[in-house]
Amino acid sequence: PFSVELLETSPKRPAFYVVGQSKFALLFVSTFGLYWTYWTYKNWRLYRAATGNKVLPLVRTVTGVFFVFSLFMKVDRRILASGRQYRWYPRSLALAVILAACAGATRVWVLDAHVSFALFLLVLLLLTCCLMRVQAAINFSEYGVEEPVNSTLTFANGIWVGLGLSWWGLVILTFYF
Repeated sequence: PFSVELLETSPKRPAFYVVGQSKFALLFVSTFGLYWTYWTYKNWRLYRAATGNKVLPLVRTVTGVFFVFSLFMKVDRRILASGRQYRWYPRSLALAVILAACAGATRVWVLDAHVSFALFLLVLLLLTCCLMRVQAAINFSEYGVEEPVNSTLTFANGIWVGLGLSWWGLVILTFYF
């Protein structure tokens, strides 16, 4: 009985990476979408630690697009297992992310640099919108709210944003000079 009470009062281990939506969007866009790699790795690593399932976070990160559906459905199952409901359409979002990733890969065959960059911006916008919705669902699954405590930028976040914005500046300058 004492150990049961101890288990009930212990805080649950987060199964997914909680981050504020505005912070997510800033890091994702400023790093040209490279934040996706870190975000995916953190989600799979936390999922493995919380559930004990033998997933390989690094493999699932490197081959991220193949495990998007699986990740989104695991988030949805966690929400449903908590007895709550959240309307976020994980299957449609997974399909949109996969199609956007495929569309981004087609930029290789676009010869005009301006058209290629415009396609990149369109894909980045679509991915940002979709992944912000996924992040809202993750935040809800962990805390029951969409905007959690991890919404302020850290020093390391600032460095990544600064590097990303410098890169954005270089890219934009190459188009006009």
